[in-house]
Amino acid sequence: MNVKEVSDMFRKEMGFRYRKVRKTVPGANSERCLVLRQQYALKMISLLLEGKRIINVDETWINETNFTRKAWCSTQSSGTVPLKAVQPALAMITSLDSDGHIHFALSHSNTD
Repeated sequence: MNVKEVSDMFRKEMGFRYRKVRKTVPGANSERCLVLRQQYALKMISLLLEGKRIINVDETWINETNFTRKAWCSTQSSGTVPLKAVQPALAMITSLDSDGHIHFALSHSNTD
């Protein structure tokens, strides 16, 4: 069986599509998290309309081992893959404010 035949079987017989994979943590799209994100967005909009300066700070760990970008999955599935942490890791802390200013810092983490 060649790649084209396998691809056709996935599409026609199983109803799968070759889709972009989204990485997410378990529970990220639970009903509670969706409501909290909505409430956060509504509050941010009201603060911006008041002319407040908003600073968003985020910390990201660069520690992936899975670089999957696309995968075969059913049309009903979420198309996500689990994240697995490895050591050592690189932490990147970034901030962006509502005036467009960006700041960042890098740090190396080794727990050996």
